[in-house]
Amino acid sequence: MQIPQFVPRALTSDKASGGFSRLKKKGVHHDAKAKPKYYTYKKEIGTKALLADGVILDVATDVYWNWKKAKVESLEAAQAKGYAGTKGAYKAYVGQKIGDKVYAGFKPDAVNKSGYFEIYSDIMKQKNFAPLPTFAAVPEHADLKADELILTTYKVNVQIHSRSANCKWLSEIYHDNPAWINPATAEKLGIKNGTKVVATSAVGEIEVEARVTPAVVPGVLAISHHCGHWEYGRYASGKKSAAGSVEDKHDDLKWWTSNGVHPNWIIPNSPDPVAGQQRWMDTVVKVKASPTA
Repeated sequence: MQIPQFVPRALTSDKASGGFSRLKKKGVHHDAKAKPKYYTYKKEIGTKALLADGVILDVATDVYWNWKKAKVESLEAAQAKGYAGTKGAYKAYVGQKIGDKVYAGFKPDAVNKSGYFEIYSDIMKQKNFAPLPTFAAVPEHADLKADELILTTYKVNVQIHSRSANCKWLSEIYHDNPAWINPATAEKLGIKNGTKVVATSAVGEIEVEARVTPAVVPGVLAISHHCGHWEYGRYASGKKSAAGSVEDKHDDLKWWTSNGVHPNWIIPNSPDPVAGQQRWMDTVVKVKASPTA
């Protein structure tokens, strides 16, 4: 079922919210019967959950966790290792004891954290990193040349990373991703709005249209994700996919020809030295007007 058919049918029975008519008029759907989910961390954990098989209290963190769900070999081993010292124990988190009550707290994700909103991190301290939030300058940014900018990427609200560009309605709204550059920086580099520029990093270069705007700070070049496909169907790349239909009934309505650029081509594989994640916001680039401009 296509979206234009699905939405009205899905909202037909929801008369309390105004259904599809309200959605068309107001641009938003609201379920009046839905209960708010504010302050979920304040939810108290009941006795039944705390007395469940395998659930114990870690005295060091005041965290209730299930040693059996964490696949520890025995109760004695779980007590000896403790919640924080047991690999994967966060998956068995039950609740955080505060005073004489136990709350849902802030459920940990991928790290054996407590149910508190943690600011100080014992884990970071054990790894010889700053245990409190600390600013650390990006090494490459400490010695920027006069003609160098910092390339950053971002996402827009009508696309899903790079996986929705094959959707015709979404790509009609957003199919091109010009490079945003601050007016002061653009004037310094002799770049005008709408002209083609070449952005060059240590691993390559791309040609992209400049959008001069105060929406970004000076010294930055911002290019969104989503665009620049070389395959993935006619709406993402301008080329029919191998498994796609020969013709589409909306092909004659496709008025755009640009598919944007793919900024990843000039972002080196350079992980964060602390977290180990890929750095998408730090790439140093040189920007100049394109010879074809």
